[in-house]
Amino acid sequence: MLKTKIFGVVLLIVSFSGVFISSCFAKNEPRLNNGKKWRVAYYEGGPFSEYTDTMRTLVAGLIELGWITKENPPDYHQEMPKPFLDWLIKSNSPYLSIEPENCYSANWDDKVRVKFKNELLSKLKNGAIDLVIAMGTWAGQDLASNDHSIPVMVLSTSDPIRAGIIKSAEDSGFDHVTARVDPTRYLRQIRMFHRIAGFNTLGIAFENSPDGKIYSALNEARQVAKERNFQIVTCEVHDSIPDFTESDQSCYQCYRELIKKADAVYVTALACADRRTSEIADILKNGSVPSFSLLGSKGVKEGLLLSISSDSGYAELGRYNSDKFGKILNGSMPRTLNQIFRDPLDIAVNLETAKAIHFDIPKSILKIATEIYGE
Repeated sequence: MLKTKIFGVVLLIVSFSGVFISSCFAKNEPRLNNGKKWRVAYYEGGPFSEYTDTMRTLVAGLIELGWITKENPPDYHQEMPKPFLDWLIKSNSPYLSIEPENCYSANWDDKVRVKFKNELLSKLKNGAIDLVIAMGTWAGQDLASNDHSIPVMVLSTSDPIRAGIIKSAEDSGFDHVTARVDPTRYLRQIRMFHRIAGFNTLGIAFENSPDGKIYSALNEARQVAKERNFQIVTCEVHDSIPDFTESDQSCYQCYRELIKKADAVYVTALACADRRTSEIADILKNGSVPSFSLLGSKGVKEGLLLSISSDSGYAELGRYNSDKFGKILNGSMPRTLNQIFRDPLDIAVNLETAKAIHFDIPKSILKIATEIYGE
C-alpha cells in the first residue's frame, strides 16, 4: 500500500515536471492557423500609461520573434486608448489578424464595460477569436472565467491573485488563462522607499472600492508599516469614473490633504495620478514631501522623487509576454505557462526634485541608480 502511494506521488511530480519542462521548451515562432491568420482581440478597462508601455514592449517582442514583419512602430509612452492598435491593424502581419471591431476600451465607464464584455464574450463563444490580450484588472476579471474557452493573456494588472483573476502565482485556475504576477513587487518597493526616506507616516491616495484598494497596494503598505513601525494615512479619490475632470480634481484635493499629514507619499496606480503626474508631483514638491511612484520611472521623469527603473524591466517584460503569445499560438495551454515575472530592483531618481524638497539622496543610492533625472 505504501509503495503504491509513493509511486502515485512520484508519478504526479513527474507529470507536473513534464508540463513545466514542455512549456519552457515550447515553440514560439510564427506560424499560420491551418493556413489562415490568427484572429487576435484586445480589451482594456480604459487608457493607462502602463498599458501603453506594456503594448510597446510586446510589439517589440513580436517583431523580434517575426510575428510582425513591419518595423519602426511609433514610440508612444503616454496614456491613450487601445495603444498601438491602429499601427498593428495597418501593419498587416502575415500571421495575425487584428481588426478594429475586435479592439475594445471601456474608457473607465461601468456601463460601457458591461456592453463590451458581453459583446466580446459572444464572439469568443462563437469561435470568432483565437486569442485575447486582456489589458489590466477590469479586462482580466471579465475574461478569466468559464464562460468561454479561448486563450486569454492577462497583462498589466496590479495584483491578479487578489483581484480574483487567477488562483495563485503558480496556477491560473483556468486552462485557457495566463497572467503575469510579481507576488512581492509592492512589498519590495515600500521597503526600499522606507529604507531611503525613513518616514514615520506614509500617505496613500486610493479609491474606496475592492479594485481601488488593490491598485493602491494598501495591504502591502500596512504589512510593511507593521514590520517597520510607521503609520499609514489615507485619502479617498473618485478615480474609475468617465468624468476625468471630476476625477482629476478629486486627486489634486487628496494629495493636498496628504502633504499636511504625511512625511512621505506613495503614488499608486490611480488613473488620475497617471494622467496628471506632473501636477501631482508639483503638489508634493510644494509640500516638501518625498514621493515614490508605484508604476515606475515615468513618474520620476515627470517630477516624483523615486521609483523602480522601468527601463530596466520593460524590455525583458516584452520578451516574456511575446514568448507566451507565441507559445499559445503554437499550441501550449496557457495554464501551463510561467506566470511569475519579477520587476528588477533598479532605482530611478529625480535630483531636481530632491533639491526642491531639500532631500539628500544617499550616495550609495546614486551609485546604483539606473536612471537619474534632473542632473
